[in-house]
Amino acid sequence: MKFRVEYIFEGGRSVIARQLGSEPFVLSAGSKLGEIAVKARVSQPRALLPDGTPDLSLFVFELCRPADKETLAIGQVVELIA
Repeated sequence: MKFRVEYIFEGGRSVIARQLGSEPFVLSAGSKLGEIAVKARVSQPRALLPDGTPDLSLFVFELCRPADKETLAIGQVVELIA
């Protein structure tokens, strides 16, 4: 499934990405966001849509290696390999 990178945290190892579909997913020890290994946990930021409802298409992924964030760009579409 595809995700679009929305935000890259400068001081950490986290990336916010928007799910471009609606399929459920589960992360595992070998999960990758594009070519980048991510930890097997995900959270959702407190973001709202213009109508005030929660934006449930945004997810925070934690990269296994913080330096890998340099290979991502805002707006980039990547495949999640769960």
